[in-house]
Amino acid sequence: MTEKETFANKASDGYTVCYGENCPKKAQCLRWLVGQQMPATKNFITNVNLQSKDVATDKCPHFRNRKKVKIAIGMTHIFNGDMPAKVEPFVRQRIISNHCRTYYFEYRNGSRPIMPDVQEEIRSIFREAGWNKPVEFDKYIEDYEW
Repeated sequence: MTEKETFANKASDGYTVCYGENCPKKAQCLRWLVGQQMPATKNFITNVNLQSKDVATDKCPHFRNRKKVKIAIGMTHIFNGDMPAKVEPFVRQRIISNHCRTYYFEYRNGSRPIMPDVQEEIRSIFREAGWNKPVEFDKYIEDYEW
């Protein structure tokens, strides 16, 4: 699927778009690019309020970079046989307390993608638990950080 087709699909799915013509970051922003692919058949859309503070500026809180990122899927293989028994419960409890029980199990079984910032957080929790070996997730995909 081409990038244009991906953006058009996202537009049809109700992704929040932006039409800030004067935005200095519009060429790199997913919200702008998806908005440009909005089908004329869509009667209602969700749009960023251009009158909101810092919208369409260098500090826009709604900016989404068009660069693809490395997203992890699943973490069942992280907890292996040579890991000390105390590490897994510590990591599990910290992820649950930072996110929630549902997210922990969705991260673990791969039904919720693990974004780069959460991957780093999980690696940090492992280090805090005393695990100094690399933390590798089940698999990785390249996608936009919608």
